[in-house]
Amino acid sequence: MARINITLESDKIAQVLADSREDAFRLLLQQSLNAILSANSAEQLRAEPYEQTQERTDFHNGTRKSSLVTRVGTVELAVSRHRNVPFRTLVFDNYRRAEAAVVLTMAEMVVGGAR
Repeated sequence: MARINITLESDKIAQVLADSREDAFRLLLQQSLNAILSANSAEQLRAEPYEQTQERTDFHNGTRKSSLVTRVGTVELAVSRHRNVPFRTLVFDNYRRAEAAVVLTMAEMVVGGAR
C-alpha cells in the first residue's frame, strides 16, 4: 500500500476546536478517515477523480454513507463506490484495532500544534 499524506490546516483545526470543542476529535477523525478512503479509492483505480490515464482500472461511481461508532462519537464516512470492481479498504478492520492509537495521535497533534 502506498504512503498517504494528509494535510490538516492549523487554522481549520483551531476553528473546529473553537466552534465545537466537544465534537472536535470526532470531526477531525471523520475528516482524516474520509481523506484516507478517498486516497485508497484513487490508489485502487490508479487515477484521481476525473483524471484520464492509461493506467485507470475502473471508474468512480459516487459514494455511500457509512457510520462508524468510535469512542469519540459516531463518524459519518463517505465510502467510494466503483463501477465494475468493488471498493476494498482496510480502514474499517485496521481502525477497530488501532482506534485508541489514532485518537491519542490526533490529541498529540492538536496539543503540539499540527501543521
